[in-house]
Amino acid sequence: MTRYVKFIRRKWANISFSKKIDVKLPAPVITFTFDDAPISAFINGGNILAKFGFGGTFYISLSLMNGPEPETRFDISHLKTAIAQHSELGCHTYGHIDLSKTATIDGIADIERNQEVLQTLLPGQEFKNFSYPFGSETRPIKEYASTRFRTARGIGEGINLEGTDLCNLKTVKLYEKRYPLEYIFEKISEVEKSNGWLIFYTHDVDEKFTEWGCSPTYFEAVVHECSKRGITVATINQTLNLIENSAHES
Repeated sequence: MTRYVKFIRRKWANISFSKKIDVKLPAPVITFTFDDAPISAFINGGNILAKFGFGGTFYISLSLMNGPEPETRFDISHLKTAIAQHSELGCHTYGHIDLSKTATIDGIADIERNQEVLQTLLPGQEFKNFSYPFGSETRPIKEYASTRFRTARGIGEGINLEGTDLCNLKTVKLYEKRYPLEYIFEKISEVEKSNGWLIFYTHDVDEKFTEWGCSPTYFEAVVHECSKRGITVATINQTLNLIENSAHES
């Protein structure tokens, strides 16, 4: 499938179906998320967040656990540590599949399998939020996610404000090779002015970072900036609770 066809499918999914809310918060909120969750995301990313008293959201595909690349794949100890550090485990399908290339029934089965395996590993744990691997959204999967999860995060850039699609949350990439800290700090300033919800995402947090990740120094600089400015940092699920509480109080 060409990149153009995938783009058209994603565009149609977002034009034809949405689950919108207005993000109204008394103060800005920032969330740090990790996709795939290599070991470095847990050890470096998670520990840096915990150092500042924060938690993040790790979108995991459990087929990657204890995988063939032990230096990059997580194990159950990393999941338990993340929970102990008040982070959230989110769903990223079981097989880390491209949902735009998968029959809807098979895609849904793969997502449900991720939950079933999680229950076996960590009884009582439930995925409440989802992100699309490769950002590959389709309308049927969006419709399914709208009833199965509280949110689904995409890869489109922006800050979540009025008219936010809960099934296509906007985000800003922490990709060190592409986005200098000055740019990231500008985004933090933007969310301060708007009292919106800024969701960062990355993959690895490693000294030898990939084009989809960043170094621990870069990541800590962003977390420190949030702390220095006194901005609330919360997981996806915690932020949803804040939004709902704010709506009830208004």
